[in-house]
Amino acid sequence: MDSSIRRKKHFGQHFLTNPETAERIVSFLEWKGAVVEIGPGDGILTDFLLSRGLDVRVVERDHELIPGLKRRFGSNLKIISADALDVMGNIPEAWGQTAVISNLPYNIASPLTFHFCRNVNQIPEMVLMYQREVAEKVTTDLGPLNLAVGPFFETNLVMTLKPASFSPPPKVDSAVVHFVRRKNFEVKPEKDYFRFCRRIFENRRKMLYKNIMKNQSGGMSEIFKKLEISRSARVDQLSVRQLLALYREVRENGIQI
Repeated sequence: MDSSIRRKKHFGQHFLTNPETAERIVSFLEWKGAVVEIGPGDGILTDFLLSRGLDVRVVERDHELIPGLKRRFGSNLKIISADALDVMGNIPEAWGQTAVISNLPYNIASPLTFHFCRNVNQIPEMVLMYQREVAEKVTTDLGPLNLAVGPFFETNLVMTLKPASFSPPPKVDSAVVHFVRRKNFEVKPEKDYFRFCRRIFENRRKMLYKNIMKNQSGGMSEIFKKLEISRSARVDQLSVRQLLALYREVRENGIQI
């Protein structure tokens, strides 16, 4: 690792320092085709991806890191100098099917996860590192991230890491989540669905019916009655299946929430 490069707090940079740990993270990836790595840093994961003979492209926002990546990997690596939020919001069709791997920058981990879900038709598999609390929100805790991911990917929290594994060390533990695309989706990966995931968990302590009635003119009462959902229920009291059914009814009735 090049210690002369200053880690940038506003980029959420915490670089892995142990090659054995990096190799283990890469080992969770089963996909043999193209791979995109978000935020490669100094290339500790990249090295192991390339050593497996994979077609690797990286997306790096920090311009100071690009020369080091070019020196280390040369023409073996495709480098995209850009903000991952811009690139991954609409993955180029020319990339085809591509897995994603990343030690996700903490400050953009959640919005990037939504981007990945929107592009699920091009992403068969992912290995992503989060703050442990966020990883648990993705895999087990019902909330906007869990609801956004669940219909499209099977998830498994496969590894945890202590702060000492990084430079600079973060203040919290981290965790690696393995994502595998489902064969069949229960809903379509469309903008309305991801807006729904965020919207229904706003003011989650309030009754869901009153919460979502603010932005629409009618029809919701009949939907709640049809689905046998109490108008006094809070979102945390409903199952994922009930929430997916609610979304489908909302969409089929042309209701915006």
